[in-house]
Amino acid sequence: MEYTINKLAKLAGVSTRTLRYYDELGLLSPARISSNGYRIYGQKEVDRLQQILFYREQGMPLGEIKQIILSRDFDGLAALESHLSALQAKRKQLYTQKTLTNKR
Repeated sequence: MEYTINKLAKLAGVSTRTLRYYDELGLLSPARISSNGYRIYGQKEVDRLQQILFYREQGMPLGEIKQIILSRDFDGLAALESHLSALQAKRKQLYTQKTLTNKR
């Protein structure tokens, strides 16, 4: 499936300016530019954006994210497994906080 910049921005919950900025930084370029000048993103770009947004959620600077995802030894599957572990740890932390709050 392909997405225009507007559709991808809405899908990801970011602004079109953010996507343009990521392109300027070399983090996320569109798959192609349509004949009418629209930026078109495919599944590969959607997956990369997901990685970028996850790292941003963890507070990582964009320069560091770029180094990680553009590295020759970047393993997308390992990154997803790491993301899953981090999310599970966060869920456990939130559950513990909720439990402690409810005991008061």
